[in-house]
Amino acid sequence: MPRAYPRHPLFCSGLLICLSVLCGWMFVAPGILAEELQGASASDPRIIERAKTDWESGAITPALETLDQGIEAHPDAITLHKLRGDILATSRASTEALQAYETVLGMQPSALDVRWAKWSLLVRSGQGEQSVEELRRIAAVDTHNPLIHLRLARELRKLDHLEASLQSYKKAVELAPDMHGWRLAMARARFDVLDYEGAVNDVQYVLDHIPPGSPLELPANTLATVFHGHSQDRGRRFDPVFSSKDITPDQLKQWALMRADAWRMFVAGRYHEAEPMYRKLLELNPRDPSAAHQFGLTLMQLGKCDEALKVFGKVSDLDPTEDQYNDIVFRMGQCLVELERWEEAFMHFRTLYDQAVQFEIQNKDNALPPGMRVLDKKKLLRWLERVKPHIPAELANLDNGPASDVTSAPNAGEAPAPTKEELDAALDRLKPERALDTGGVLVGRDADFSWFRFVIPASKVMRDDLPTGQHDFIPLNPGDTFLTTQQDIYLVFRLVSDSYDAVPLATQCFLETTEATGHSGMIAQDHVLMAMSDQSGYFTLVPPEHGWTPGLYRCGLFAGERTSAYTQADEVRFRVVQSNSSSS
Repeated sequence: MPRAYPRHPLFCSGLLICLSVLCGWMFVAPGILAEELQGASASDPRIIERAKTDWESGAITPALETLDQGIEAHPDAITLHKLRGDILATSRASTEALQAYETVLGMQPSALDVRWAKWSLLVRSGQGEQSVEELRRIAAVDTHNPLIHLRLARELRKLDHLEASLQSYKKAVELAPDMHGWRLAMARARFDVLDYEGAVNDVQYVLDHIPPGSPLELPANTLATVFHGHSQDRGRRFDPVFSSKDITPDQLKQWALMRADAWRMFVAGRYHEAEPMYRKLLELNPRDPSAAHQFGLTLMQLGKCDEALKVFGKVSDLDPTEDQYNDIVFRMGQCLVELERWEEAFMHFRTLYDQAVQFEIQNKDNALPPGMRVLDKKKLLRWLERVKPHIPAELANLDNGPASDVTSAPNAGEAPAPTKEELDAALDRLKPERALDTGGVLVGRDADFSWFRFVIPASKVMRDDLPTGQHDFIPLNPGDTFLTTQQDIYLVFRLVSDSYDAVPLATQCFLETTEATGHSGMIAQDHVLMAMSDQSGYFTLVPPEHGWTPGLYRCGLFAGERTSAYTQADEVRFRVVQSNSSSS
């Protein structure tokens, strides 16, 4: 059953805070405190322990007074400034807390614990741009931590900084090349900035390196389908033909009125009249693939193959249809023959010929829909034969492969039937619980479509009881790196929308390196119940019996009591390192 939030040893109620503050004013005399501080060093544990004891008992004012007098005596005491910032951050004094953290960072810019505390405060106070800038600074300090680069990449995507996000993904994958799920996320990032070739290569790399049955197999194939143009998705940076960024309404009106006239000239073979009309059309709307395609054909008919090649080259960047693209490749091959650029022409025709052969093999026993256009293999073969006498023999010999492929295609169907074990393995991989494994269900999906406004890993958590009766949970010692000696790890979160009813939530954590193979066991889990009085919440991750194993951990976050691919709403990661490698 989901648990309601218990009172953590560090939790303090509003009433307790008020009483403790009053008692502090009544019984803690500054003269006595100053007397205790005389001769104390900046690192004297008595100062820190006294302040922490007051803070954890709810006596905020005495704790701050202790630290202020310690800082007055030792203005360069970094530990005192950091603790002062933590206390202020839990006292709804965000501005003063940020100033305290900045004081520490002015003295020691590489203090990662302070930078994480500052980042956490910025995130919780809704300062998105500033929190991302702080993540950049953390990444600049913790350069060998792959998780910080991955988190930065996801946060940059939320702000639509796609180009910068891709660079962070590259750094994360470079530092953790075995994290194939990250590479799929990087492939999606490439696709969104229109690096289609790089996106396809990344997906293929994953498919080549994951074992059969991996949870990443299905999302990798799904992304490959998208990247090869079998959906309406062209990437977030893709501008459609009718782009308001560079085409005015008057231009679109002129373009629409002239387009039909240019087409009539083209169909009638009046190419000299069609040429200036198409030039004007592309001046009005340079992102019209059909007009650009027809303009290239017009230039070919007028004997202007040099210019036609340039036009055809631009059409391939305008998202043409598959038929248009195949025709463009063929026409470019014809132009290259006209210009006697034989080797280039051969490669164009060979590309189409191989595609035609592959299509014939794949659809050998299938009835094609009426009216479906297919490549003419015999016509392409005639052009290849025309070009081969003009190219080197070693290049011409490459053309022997496709023909043999076609002749041997009937024999290919005579391969031995799969064994029962192979059939059972294939059917097992098609089961819903395997095909939609939680380890891969979020791969390639934007981080900004989530139930959770933020999720912050931390080693401690404190509850703040607001005057309205609501509770706010505050992460202490936040970060993405914990030691193997760490006890409980807390995931402090806030939902995108405040809950007006009891909302059950759950989390499950796995070692990510083994999860991608489909053979990992769950390391930690927790269930919570968000109540109307909770502005935020937290999961408690209890260490395994033998302690935390060093490695990268991925925690799936689920909406509801049941954990499955259908209820997974987000994910968060942290790492566990040995005590002597916490900074690596």
